[in-house]
Amino acid sequence: MSIAQTTVISSPELLEHTLTHLPMRDLLVTAPLVSQMWHAITLTTTLQRLLFFEPDTSSGRAENPLLVELFPPFFAQGGRGRWTWPNFEAIKTMAWSKAPDAFKRPEASWRRMLVTQPPARRLVMTERSHAQDGDFVRRGVLDDPCLRMGVLYDLVLPLVEPHVLSSTSFLIRWPDREDAGRDEIALGVVSMSHCTPDRSRIDAGKPFYSDAAGNVNIEFGEWVEVPRGRLDDIDF
Repeated sequence: MSIAQTTVISSPELLEHTLTHLPMRDLLVTAPLVSQMWHAITLTTTLQRLLFFEPDTSSGRAENPLLVELFPPFFAQGGRGRWTWPNFEAIKTMAWSKAPDAFKRPEASWRRMLVTQPPARRLVMTERSHAQDGDFVRRGVLDDPCLRMGVLYDLVLPLVEPHVLSSTSFLIRWPDREDAGRDEIALGVVSMSHCTPDRSRIDAGKPFYSDAAGNVNIEFGEWVEVPRGRLDDIDF
């Protein structure tokens, strides 16, 4: 090993700077296993911000690239119509289905990750319902100083989990990268009632629940009836 290489790995400051150039997955998974020193360096504020564990209010707007890779339905570019939105079938295609034990662990790192940098601080949810007795809409707000993936996932999964009498799709709209001052994301949810119960849907979503899952409470307004055929006209 050259003198220069020895200097880098023995200097915490130089090592930290070097590790900032690693791919996010390597920084999260591989670097901490090299040595106790490397593990300690990955806990610095600079690297914790790069890993989306700590907020970085000085950075440009960015979605968490590792979450985009592992949870693609949550970052899908759906159109205006609900038919293009992700549903539970999209959830089943995530990497989770291939390694459920790793994702379900209460201490799994993805749960602590911020969904964006700078952090999203508010989620506005618009829920639309199409049923035999009419079409309805309501809105709710979740204020969270640093919205993390665990909270977002625990909110969305029960909504899209298959039910006997309904199916649900969702779409999340993220702030534009140029809109650095915006700290709000929008969640649209549409549920459609079935005329005939589908018993095969019961418990289909259970394998995708985290062992650390908790209830996420949102303050909703009242349900408002919408004229038939106008449900898709309501934006979120």
